[in-house]
Amino acid sequence: MSGMEFGDRTEGGTIRDERARQALREVGDTAVSRPAAWAMVGWFLATIVVVPAIDVVRGELASPWGVLAGAVRVAGEADGFFATNRELQRGIDAFEDEVREGSWVRERLVPPVQAWTLRWLRLANERVHPGRGGWLHFRADVDHVVGPGFLDPRVLEARRAGGEAWEAPPSPDPLPAILGLRDQLAERGISLLAMPTPVKPAIQPETLSGRYRPGGPPLRNPSFDEWVKRLEAAGVPVFDSAPLLAGRAAVEPQYLATDTHWTPEAVDAVAKELAGHLEAAYGAVLGPADPLAFYRRPATAESRGDIAEMLRLPAGAGPPAQSVELQTVLDGRGDPWRPDPAARVLLLGDSFTNIYSDDDLRWGTGAGLAEQLAFHLGRPVDRVAVNAGGPRATREALARRLAAGDDRLAAKTVVVWQFATRELSHGDWARVALPRREPPG
Repeated sequence: MSGMEFGDRTEGGTIRDERARQALREVGDTAVSRPAAWAMVGWFLATIVVVPAIDVVRGELASPWGVLAGAVRVAGEADGFFATNRELQRGIDAFEDEVREGSWVRERLVPPVQAWTLRWLRLANERVHPGRGGWLHFRADVDHVVGPGFLDPRVLEARRAGGEAWEAPPSPDPLPAILGLRDQLAERGISLLAMPTPVKPAIQPETLSGRYRPGGPPLRNPSFDEWVKRLEAAGVPVFDSAPLLAGRAAVEPQYLATDTHWTPEAVDAVAKELAGHLEAAYGAVLGPADPLAFYRRPATAESRGDIAEMLRLPAGAGPPAQSVELQTVLDGRGDPWRPDPAARVLLLGDSFTNIYSDDDLRWGTGAGLAEQLAFHLGRPVDRVAVNAGGPRATREALARRLAAGDDRLAAKTVVVWQFATRELSHGDWARVALPRREPPG
């Protein structure tokens, strides 16, 4: 039987090699006429010049020459060539952000185009991944779950080298930051409990792929188990709510359809389990519980969700608002719950803590994680939470309060550090030095 009958050989070598050589010859011989080349160059220049030019003429945008002149002036005051270059890059980047976020042309063109691509092509934008059944996902959440291990040395090195040239390189490894906070708290006799909060794709993967069914085991980043093992070996316990949420997802969704955050029912269930964990581990030093210290009152809230807002759709387009039932927490006097600086428990958190607490998040107030934890614990709880800025922002907020004389650690027995698991892959884990407590007298 000849080589041609097998379909893989010719007298001059393999057919595959011959086809590859033919393709290379054809690419090398591709000719572009001068008018066509100039047309393509002109179209490219128009797309990057016309939009900001229209905004400058309309007065919606400062002149790029003025912006660059200011950047050059600041850069001229920098110390050294590289510092000057960084300041100039910072100015250019700021101008690009202004064009991207404040462009009149963008505001007129992007919403209708985005609505069309979402409806007919199931395409969103660089920040949003459309799911099944109208669900939306934050791309950083998806990337964390399906991406490479966040502790992989190659991943850590790539992230260190991937920051903006004019900024300090990020600190991608979460372990030194967590252990550093452990040590700083230990100097004050305070324990640390790490509370990684799973992101939506980890618990609701069925909204992304038909391969999954509700209630399956939570999806994990490849490094997650190793990260937990290293922390616990170093004496930092980890409160992992993912198994609880995954089991509950078999009955009802645990996350909002068009928002990055969990449902009020999920918050309540996690707060109850966290309270049980704290009671078992620290109950003897937390003081007596008072079941009547707090009570709850039902309320409702309605919002489109933060991921839907990322789409920049026209008014009236896109997913409808979602309504949720809240349980707002009040103290024994009937006043809304407030953080108590004298509490033995401090909750450090992000927007997963503040959702249903901070009205800026548009999901109501008085019913967030700290409130539900106080209710189930039967004790006051203190809270320091920052919606944006990642794991660094919360520690910096605590450090600023301590430096200003507001010692939120003075009476604490345990600090619960809640953060979204996406931060393990994307957050800046730079160490933050907390001011030392002054000795008495």
